Amino acid sequence: MTTLRQAFSIGNREVISLVGGGGKTTLLYALGRELSTLGCGVILTTTTKILEPAPSPFLLQFLSNELGDIKKWVAENLNRHQSLLIARERLPNGKLEGIFPEWAEEIFSMDGVSTIVNEADGSAGRPLKAARAGEPVIPQNTTLLVPLIGIDGMGRPLDEDSVFRSAIASRLLNLPIGSTVTEDAIVGLVMEWIKSGPAGARIVPLINKVDIPGGLEKAQKLARSLLSVDPTRIRRVVLGQLQQLPAVKKVVPG
Repeated sequence: MTTLRQAFSIGNREVISLVGGGGKTTLLYALGRELSTLGCGVILTTTTKILEPAPSPFLLQFLSNELGDIKKWVAENLNRHQSLLIARERLPNGKLEGIFPEWAEEIFSMDGVSTIVNEADGSAGRPLKAARAGEPVIPQNTTLLVPLIGIDGMGRPLDEDSVFRSAIASRLLNLPIGSTVTEDAIVGLVMEWIKSGPAGARIVPLINKVDIPGGLEKAQKLARSLLSVDPTRIRRVVLGQLQQLPAVKKVVPG
């Protein structure tokens, strides 16, 4: 069985940013659980907003609008708990307001911090999304950038049910609202998600929900397109299903 760490080739020290379609929060916690079994030093966070997680024995949470308070708390708890979740504040809608991207650099430089996993984008649960100005919010010390793609978005209409901010997607892709979301359209959206990422970051897309009928075949074809459109930066594509174990179904190498 291929683990998430193996599939993404996660090293001993990484800043991982998750962007794109639905499944990012599920992947955030899945990576946290898996990586924390290897030792302490795992920080989970967001530079946008995420739903507050249910209480969990593997995760300790702290909220503060002051970077100094967060760093002090991290230093005190880093070796006591499997993984730590940090954010700035709790919002009335039940979400957590994320940290500033610059804070990720300071926190990663702390003694004992091995990995930061950051949700850097929002998609309102849709399989695909269009990035508006200022999105995604990717820390510049990101070493691994993971674009998430819901394969269930392929072949569906370009509308708000399938593509978050579909009006922006329509303009970016030069496709009318209601037209079919093609493989080329998805590749175009992914290229928008990753263009603001650090030049040195590795890019490993995850195509999610490959367990749907015909999903694996569609995902394999899409993976080859992604590998061919940017072979310098995209060296592999992970095919998976995040709601079940094992999450990784296949890794398509470049």
